[in-house]
Amino acid sequence: MTREAAFPFPLPGGLHARPAAVLRDRALAFEAHCMFINDRTGARAPLGNLLGLLATDTRHQDPCRILAEGPEGEKALADLAEFIHGAFLACDTPGEAAQPGARAGIAIHRILARAGCAFREGVPVAPGVGSGPAVLAHAPKAEIAQGPCLDPVGASLALHAALAKVLGALRAAAAQPGDPARTAVLEAQAAMLQDEEWIGVMEEGLAHGAPAAVDWGVRWARARLLASSSAYLQERALDVQDLGERLLAELTGAAPDVLDLPGPCVVVAHDLTPSRLLALDRSLVRGLVLAEGAATSHTAILARNFGIPCVAGAEGPAFPPGQRITVDGDRGLLIPDPPPALDAYYAIEARERSRRPAPQSGLTSDGVRIELQANILGAPEAGPAFACGAEGIGLFRSEMLFLDRESAPGEEEQYQAYRQVLEAAEGRPVVLRLLDVGGDKPLPYLPLPPEVNPYLGRRGVRWYAVHPELVRTQLRAASRAAAHGDLRLMIPMVAEAVEIRAVRALMAEVMRAPLPLGIMVEVPAAALNLASLAREADFLCVGTNDLVQYLFAADRGDARVAKASHDWHPATLRVLDRIVAEASGRPVSLCGEMAGRPWLLPLLVGLGFRTLSMAPALLPEARRTLAHLDSGQCRALAVRALDSDDADGVETLLRERAGNPQAAELVTLDLIEARASCATKEEAIKLLAERMAALGRARDPLALEEAAWERELTYATGVGFGFAVPHCKSFAVETPSLAVLRLAEPVEWGSLDGLPVDCLLFLATPADDGGQEHLRIFARLARKLMDEAFRDALRSAPTSQAILSHLLSQVITPV
Repeated sequence: MTREAAFPFPLPGGLHARPAAVLRDRALAFEAHCMFINDRTGARAPLGNLLGLLATDTRHQDPCRILAEGPEGEKALADLAEFIHGAFLACDTPGEAAQPGARAGIAIHRILARAGCAFREGVPVAPGVGSGPAVLAHAPKAEIAQGPCLDPVGASLALHAALAKVLGALRAAAAQPGDPARTAVLEAQAAMLQDEEWIGVMEEGLAHGAPAAVDWGVRWARARLLASSSAYLQERALDVQDLGERLLAELTGAAPDVLDLPGPCVVVAHDLTPSRLLALDRSLVRGLVLAEGAATSHTAILARNFGIPCVAGAEGPAFPPGQRITVDGDRGLLIPDPPPALDAYYAIEARERSRRPAPQSGLTSDGVRIELQANILGAPEAGPAFACGAEGIGLFRSEMLFLDRESAPGEEEQYQAYRQVLEAAEGRPVVLRLLDVGGDKPLPYLPLPPEVNPYLGRRGVRWYAVHPELVRTQLRAASRAAAHGDLRLMIPMVAEAVEIRAVRALMAEVMRAPLPLGIMVEVPAAALNLASLAREADFLCVGTNDLVQYLFAADRGDARVAKASHDWHPATLRVLDRIVAEASGRPVSLCGEMAGRPWLLPLLVGLGFRTLSMAPALLPEARRTLAHLDSGQCRALAVRALDSDDADGVETLLRERAGNPQAAELVTLDLIEARASCATKEEAIKLLAERMAALGRARDPLALEEAAWERELTYATGVGFGFAVPHCKSFAVETPSLAVLRLAEPVEWGSLDGLPVDCLLFLATPADDGGQEHLRIFARLARKLMDEAFRDALRSAPTSQAILSHLLSQVITPV
């Protein structure tokens, strides 16, 4: 007897892979044959047929039915009906919709709206802005032999072996802790790979061999999905393609191709391994677009080190090859076919930022030396790092030599790599982190046994006892390379002193003269027992990325639990303070991402860190920031931060510090431009904000620009007569400032009298500025602008110096 349950399909996203897999698994629990029917499309599919379910093209609220028959048909139908109206609703968990334009900024919104252009928003993982034609980095496609297969039985065995191996890999990856959405996708792919109908189609193609059978099956499934009217289901064709490529790789042993770039371009990829990025001609890469990735992935770290703007996770249809794309790695924006006005806007940003001079060394305003070193991944980065002013290599991640290859590098290969870095260093110190694998860095040629939580399993030094010869080889290579410079070794993931002794024992076996040996302080247990470890180590280096991750038990790759504010949370600061206090006279440095955040430098200096290591591109900004710091004030700030209750409290202190800068003149000659070329209001405000940042008067030009626009949207600051007085208070402002632009050509401003503006006076003050003097100056300036003689004198002043003199005599210090 056939039973039936009718219902409007409840999921807003329609019947896509993940809920289809859940329905299938639910139905398979019963001894029943269940049929899903979409009465709108007339399509039907057994609940056990995943691809068939997707092909029903089911949308939200489509009239649907499930028919059930068999020994447990009634029971199955009752269960499914209850499930569909209950727990099934939680199966549709699309990612949080990006807030349209949340990071685009008001100016970019205005420019793109005028041009009728759109943008996509993703995760900003490497700063900077780059533009170029899209070059798509596809996974390699295996060559498939044509013609009849002489061994169909062997082909069948090969196909099913490949299916089992890929399925096992998907399940293993899905079982790893991490993003639940990623797990759901992997599980859905695993379910697709078990689809009996699809496997049956592939088996039909075995007459031409296993690879041809996979190719036939992929074509069949893609065609079915692409025929759907649902864009979401059409995109699932990529999952089929992905599975097909994995199967073919298993069957043919196809290796990734090296992407040949035709010229300056933006590389667009679903994902990109570190080795594939390293294989690119990076001088031609203007930007990187990844469908997947996070700020702490190694590819992201590489992109930051190379100064390649990178945005990940932006949703939308694929970019066609050759389409021009602007990648804004500061704001997390991708802008296809950017209009000329946007190019001009970004050109101002680039030009003004290039004007920002950087001191030659890390020195606070009261003369405290902060040694600034670089983090690198390989020998090619050493030269550029020193060109950025690195005073040493604080972290040489040697594991990059070992990843994404079929066999371990030999002693000679390692020796050459280490030697090249030491020669580039020319006597400056180089800290080589010994092999750090496990967790997120598996070695394909030395597979590690599956672990429930690999981040808490055999990582770093914990792995050395399993493969000591690999470590001995690295130590021998390091020992030879040490003849070319100041080489120091560092052990990752140390928690106990016995681990240091074990490495020293290996060193004694292969080295005639031991090299300085330090440890990464990245395990909370090490930080809390540092005095003991410091007796065994020659130096200490704090790895804040892992230390903060373990301290808060928050996966740093999972944005839903890992917060940026963990870096300045009092708990983190107290641990860092303790590390410095208990270093027992050993040199202590800090090499995590935290070191590269300028606004946290006052805290790090205040806590006593005197050596910091960061991505090379961040070194100039760090030197500029240090030059404005007073070490005594930093210590006072750190003491107050250590007593704070939470990260918000520390953030308030940092803002207060920004609001109490050292005294400076409100307006100086370099804040005045007597003939500026700006075609739009957006360009003018951009120029003013960037100019203040270039002169060290604002820490964050983007935040300052946004603050100016927020005020501008409240009411137009065009006061009439061709004058505008944009103004704002912002924590981004370091020093109260008045900047002046006299434009070569007037621009539309929305002024009260409708006239365009050719003279701007931009007043910016810190958010917590308690003084009233600047309000008085603003009021005085507004009154003066009502005076025609004052306006004429300002407009006709022949030079910037004449404008300054006029302002000083009439507004700043009037007699």
